[in-house]
Amino acid sequence: MYLYNISVIVEEKSHASLLDWVKKEWLPKVQLDVKLLRMLHSPHEGHTYCIQLVMDTEQDIQAFHVDYLQILQQHISTQHADKAFLFDSIMEYLE
Repeated sequence: MYLYNISVIVEEKSHASLLDWVKKEWLPKVQLDVKLLRMLHSPHEGHTYCIQLVMDTEQDIQAFHVDYLQILQQHISTQHADKAFLFDSIMEYLE
């Protein structure tokens, strides 16, 4: 099993509109159990949000990339260019 994490770092002036879009437009389309978190005490300026999913296989993660992550990336690049970026990480459960 894998924990798939997407971190989104967004400037102060853009975070409310991006968060609103994620909650109202993007998350309802993702038909998986997704957790949305706000990072406390982030080392970065602005706001950091994390989107987390538990996935069974790396193939499931790749399917998520194709089906959903590209939509989020496209929105950020067109609506929040130079104001937000994301990076992802994959962690494997050991126990």
